[in-house]
Amino acid sequence: MNTYQDLFGLTIFYRRLRGLVIFSTIVLMAPLVVKGGYFMEVLFLCNYYVVLACSWDILAYTGKVNFGHSLFVGAAGYTAAVLNLHLGWGPWLTLPIGGIVAGLFGLFIGTVTLRLRGPYFGGVTFCFAMLLYKLLCVSPKTLGGEEGLTGVSPLMSSLLGNYYFSAIFMLAVVFLLYFVSRSSFGIILRSIGENETASEGSGINTTFYKVAAFTISGTIAGVAGAMYTHIMMNASPAMAHEALGSLVLMMAVVGGMASIIGPIIGGYTLTIINEAFRFMGDLRLLIYTGLVLGMFLVAPKGLYDIFIRVFRRVVVRT
Repeated sequence: MNTYQDLFGLTIFYRRLRGLVIFSTIVLMAPLVVKGGYFMEVLFLCNYYVVLACSWDILAYTGKVNFGHSLFVGAAGYTAAVLNLHLGWGPWLTLPIGGIVAGLFGLFIGTVTLRLRGPYFGGVTFCFAMLLYKLLCVSPKTLGGEEGLTGVSPLMSSLLGNYYFSAIFMLAVVFLLYFVSRSSFGIILRSIGENETASEGSGINTTFYKVAAFTISGTIAGVAGAMYTHIMMNASPAMAHEALGSLVLMMAVVGGMASIIGPIIGGYTLTIINEAFRFMGDLRLLIYTGLVLGMFLVAPKGLYDIFIRVFRRVVVRT
């Protein structure tokens, strides 16, 4: 079990902060090294999935597993597309509005479901996401049906501009959630995840904090979904499909749940692996799944846990 110093000590805080600063520098300098439109798109996808995985992870501090994270992405993505196509609103309006809509979904669903314990919460969130997915598919006149909505205004005028917007947004989310995780709010979320009954006995309104975390999670994922819609210039039902929710969950778990930094590792690792084996065609899914299963077996606590152990042995002890 981690001690207080392992979780909240100043030494570990500054060490991880330095790591995040180095990571930020690499992200911002990447376009100077990586050339070509395809590689820039892969890096954009990495940024996008890191935001989704980190936003999912903030709720994991409470011990809750959300199987319907794609609900927020789809709701905000379609909100941005409809506002842009029918009202002519630009991305600087549709992105925050998409985030607000997703946050309201999180507030509503959280209020209704977060009193549930065990597998019931995960099952209900999954059902909400699938309801939205089916609604999008059977609404061809207003929402484009299975074809989705196309012709959405681009976010930036160039691929490089899209990359830097996604990178700055991703880094802002990472730093924000990292500081939130170390605040009194984050400590309470962690205490709820460790022992919700004891937290309630100490006078903490656990429902309020879980709903707040779910709302924050939804809002951030919503802005990411709206961003994705404008960069891809379309919104499709796949944004609300269970496959996206499962992928985000895997990224957080592979990287290391309830750590914020772990989902960064998971987001980059799984995205790059998926793209690296694209040339394998139909075998790609088999190879990808096998590698993910291998990671679960080798690192049941996430790749971040292995990284920390190696760092302590190689760097700290030398």
